[in-house]
Amino acid sequence: MVLPAAAAMPVPDGWTDEQALGLVVNRPTALAALRLGGVAAGRTVLVHAAAGATGQAAVTIARHVGATVIATASPGKHATVLARGAHHVLDSRGDDIAREVRALTDGAGVDLVLESAGGAGFAASLAAAKRVTGRVVVFGLAGGEASLSNWGLVYEHQVHVIGLNLGVLIRAAPQVLGEVMAELSALLAGGVLTPGRPTVYDLADGARALTDLEARSTVGKLALLP
Repeated sequence: MVLPAAAAMPVPDGWTDEQALGLVVNRPTALAALRLGGVAAGRTVLVHAAAGATGQAAVTIARHVGATVIATASPGKHATVLARGAHHVLDSRGDDIAREVRALTDGAGVDLVLESAGGAGFAASLAAAKRVTGRVVVFGLAGGEASLSNWGLVYEHQVHVIGLNLGVLIRAAPQVLGEVMAELSALLAGGVLTPGRPTVYDLADGARALTDLEARSTVGKLALLP
C-alpha cells in the first residue's frame, strides 16, 4: 500500500505480527482523540467501549498523563479495564450513564468524552460533558447513527463536538499525525504501551469472530491468521 511516511509505524523489536495489530489504527486514534480533546493532568476523561483496542489504549494513555479516567464496558470486562488504569468503570448498558458520571464528578461532568458508541449512547456522551468547556471527540458509531441539532447545541448541550477520522487526518493534517506518531513511539519505547494480546482465530473461523463481535463478547483486537 501507499501512504504518507508520517503514518508508517515500525514494528517494535520482538513483537509478533499479531501483537502489532492496532499500531496504525487503534492506538493512533486513541492518542489523537485525547490530544484533540485537550487531555491533561487533573482533567477527567470518559472513555466508552473501554475494553476494545482503542478504548484500552485511551485508558492507559489518559491515566499516564495524570487524568482521572471513567470508563464504560460490559460487566464481564470491568477487570480488564481496571487493569489498564481506569479509576471508575460503569456498566455500558446502564440506564443513565450521564447521571452516573455526574455523580462521580460532583455534578460537573467530565472535561472530555471519547465517543465511539453512537446510537442512543451519543446523547449520554453529550450530557456527561461539562457545560461550555467540555469536549466530545467522536470517532466511531458502532451503535448506529445519531444526530445533534443547532438547537440542541444552544439550548441543551453547550459543548465542543470534534469529529475524528484517522484517514482524513493522514491526508489533511499529516504534520499533526506525525506528532501523534512520534508521541506514540515514545510511549512504546517507555513501556507505557505494551504489546497487544489479541484473540486469535484461524481464518476459516472468520464467521465465528464476527459473531463474537456482534455479541460483544470480545476484548481488544481480534487476529485472523491464514
